[in-house]
Amino acid sequence: MRDLSIKNNIIILLLTSIFLLSCEKEITLDLPASTPKIVIEGAIETNQYSYVYITKNMGFFDAVDTNTLENILITDAVVTVSNGIETDTLQLVYNPLYVPPLRYQGSKIKGEAGMTYNLKVEHDGKVFESVTTIPQIVDIDSIKFSYRAETDTFGFLWVYFQDPPELGNFYRAFSKVEGKDSVFVHQTYSTGDDKLVNGQLIEYTVVRGMDPAMPSENYETDLDSDEPPYWAIYVGDKITVKLCSIDAINFEFWKSVETQYSSNGNPFAAPTTLKTNISGDALGIWGGYAASIDTITVTEDIIVDFN
Repeated sequence: MRDLSIKNNIIILLLTSIFLLSCEKEITLDLPASTPKIVIEGAIETNQYSYVYITKNMGFFDAVDTNTLENILITDAVVTVSNGIETDTLQLVYNPLYVPPLRYQGSKIKGEAGMTYNLKVEHDGKVFESVTTIPQIVDIDSIKFSYRAETDTFGFLWVYFQDPPELGNFYRAFSKVEGKDSVFVHQTYSTGDDKLVNGQLIEYTVVRGMDPAMPSENYETDLDSDEPPYWAIYVGDKITVKLCSIDAINFEFWKSVETQYSSNGNPFAAPTTLKTNISGDALGIWGGYAASIDTITVTEDIIVDFN
């Protein structure tokens, strides 16, 4: 009986397979084209000149390569930044450390805490505008290092700072490891607020971010590999941490970007609408950054054990 049952099961499986194959139908999906829009990403930081990236948006399924990058870059816009007293006309500059490598750079107005800055972008007969204010600087109090659990070879930083007494402060952190990173980079989850910790001494975890100028394969770590992850920080590393106070819309934009990034590839994730403060039916952000910067070398005297 057992042999007969096995044979019957095999026959049923074969018949089922034939039936399914016979019902198979080739389906062609007509994917909707993306609505053409301009994308503006700009910032002005304390003691730094402003910069603005301007590109065209891409379809979700569009291939990303060198030709695509050349096609989406906008290099003929007129970009100005004003602080209400003087106006700075930004010039297009090339730097291979930028991604993309072309951006509009200011040369007259440096950012100051508490000041408001107006952005104006003119392109193809259209005008796009925005305004941002640089908040007051919240200083870094101290930095500590902690090994990752179950290892004594690498870890991450704990950055401490005192949140102001009023509710509604927003932060974004960057870091640069000397000899490894070409520019300041942010980690995947770089934003935070004081909703649950208002007025308290805040501890902020900082790991190494992805340097956009480095080959992507440098950041590919197999989960089963014995190699440390790309975000690892080691004893002996010299690191500059930049803690930035930002306004609410700047926080909401980057928080929505991070939410979208974290759900990438998840078909059950809720769709995320990116926030923007750019007028004129454009996408992107114009943000002010109040930066507190501190450089430390990871030595034994700053190591703490939280495991």
